Amino acid sequence: MFKLPNLAEMTDVEAIHWYTSEVVRLSKERKLNSEYGKALLGWKKKMNERLEQSRKEWW
Repeated sequence: MFKLPNLAEMTDVEAIHWYTSEVVRLSKERKLNSEYGKALLGWKKKMNERLEQSRKEWW
């Protein structure tokens, strides 16, 4: 299992920034399909759910 940041401890902007930087790094290393890349995708899905909820509450 991989140590990914706790979304509850991050702002939306911090989460987006961290995820984007990790995807760029993995892409450069050609490791997006690695086990870590798959775990990162799961983390992104949780982040997107949270962002969608934030949008609904804001509007």
